[in-house]
Amino acid sequence: MHDEASDILCDPITSPTLQAILRSGLSRGRKLDRGNAQPSALGSDFASLGLGLWPALKTADKRAGKWQDELETLNTARNAIAHDDQSEFLKLKKKGKLPITLTTVRTWQRAVDGLAVTMDDVVGDYLGEFAGGNRPW
Repeated sequence: MHDEASDILCDPITSPTLQAILRSGLSRGRKLDRGNAQPSALGSDFASLGLGLWPALKTADKRAGKWQDELETLNTARNAIAHDDQSEFLKLKKKGKLPITLTTVRTWQRAVDGLAVTMDDVVGDYLGEFAGGNRPW
């Protein structure tokens, strides 16, 4: 979505060289290219486009704060499992997320699904402001 948004912001520029420079700048240091989709990474990467992602998500849907927490917990679980990191397992235990059950996984799935749909709307609306009010997708 970040790439798509960058493309849309760059499309009106007629110079191919300037488009390439701008696209490169918008994705330089992108955290999503180097790690998990942590809430902080999403926020930082979309800030490079001028969008305060989490405040916009929370305005668009009151569940966004819960989705943010669940995404953080999901990434903690992923890292605990992938790296056999006992300190990450302890974080999960403190949050009451151990053992990881089917109910927990379904909660994460609903959070990620809700987040994806709402991000699509929020980013589309944001980009639409640059295109005369018309969402690009």
